[in-house]
Amino acid sequence: VNHGIIRYPGGLRADDDHWKEILDNKDWMVDTDEFLEWLKKTGANAMFTVNFGSGTAEEAAAWVKHTNVTKKANIKYWEIGNEVYGNWHPYYEKYGKDGGDIYGKRAREFILAMKKVDPTIKVAVLGVLEGEWNEKVLKHTADVADGIIVHHYPQHFGEENDFALLSSPQTLDKIYERLHQVVKKHSKNKDKQLEIWLTEWNSVDFNPGVQTLSIVNGLFVADYLGMLAQVGADNAQYWDIHNDLTPEGGDYGYLTRSYEEGCGNCPRPSYWAFKMASDALRGKLVKTTVEGDKEAMITTYLTQNGKKKSLLVVNKSPYSDFDFKLDIPEFKGKAKMQVLDASTEKLKPGFENDPEKKAKAIDVTKGVKVPKRSLVLITVE
Repeated sequence: VNHGIIRYPGGLRADDDHWKEILDNKDWMVDTDEFLEWLKKTGANAMFTVNFGSGTAEEAAAWVKHTNVTKKANIKYWEIGNEVYGNWHPYYEKYGKDGGDIYGKRAREFILAMKKVDPTIKVAVLGVLEGEWNEKVLKHTADVADGIIVHHYPQHFGEENDFALLSSPQTLDKIYERLHQVVKKHSKNKDKQLEIWLTEWNSVDFNPGVQTLSIVNGLFVADYLGMLAQVGADNAQYWDIHNDLTPEGGDYGYLTRSYEEGCGNCPRPSYWAFKMASDALRGKLVKTTVEGDKEAMITTYLTQNGKKKSLLVVNKSPYSDFDFKLDIPEFKGKAKMQVLDASTEKLKPGFENDPEKKAKAIDVTKGVKVPKRSLVLITVE
């Protein structure tokens, strides 16, 4: 999947986990050293979420020392706690209810302690998509922080709608426009502008339902990644790799966890969408336009990476296939075409559902048919 940054441990538990205690226990939980070994195997870097809720600045600084001094792991990205601004958080009453001042003052202590150990790390503070919280937090931290953290789930649980979800990636333009105004205002006295870290995103905020298991979620994932590339996101982390089935019948994880589904650790449509998009969205992003049916629910992303050109097409329509005539310089002749569709909702182990395994050779000069509710990747080398 080519993840650049994996978030650890992530989620609400980050504000209750004590890294040294977990390391010493050597139980079922993945401890810091085990995670660092896993990073070596995958070639990924990481973002660590320090325990702000029940932890201390000294504990966070000791974690930086363990990873970057003792283990020489060079963990670059660090975030101070997780979602304490929300009334669902166990430490909301203590650190979030006042609107950001308490969190901001205390987060500053964490950052200073951590950077005293390793001045090269980047540390970000909790923010919201819009609201006074950001102003209060950055008032205390903008001069020492490197970024602001936001989470984005476009749907509220119980109100899921396929059409609304599939149109939501395009709202990132406005979201990032607002956030850039915030960081620009608070970066005036800094050498570098504050970064925007989108450390959680997926389709629904709580209690995921069956939509998360479907091709619809897969198309959302691919389109969202395309928009993140388009808006120039600093970094973003999908929530998440593994979770488990909920009573509502859904799962945030793009790999199955539970054997109740008869297929353990099996890729869902969202995994294949992530894989296709991460393969396509490398190199230089080239602007594209689509002409024809005004009602067509189509988005496209074209990239050039050396001699390789990739066109990612998201057909959100549940009703219509679309025939494309491509007018792209040097995008001619033989190409490889992958298709992700609803057939991948039927779980299969390993790479049996991998669209790359089923890729077909096509002649793009003859046009391309994009099936309904599908993701298509066309590659010319």
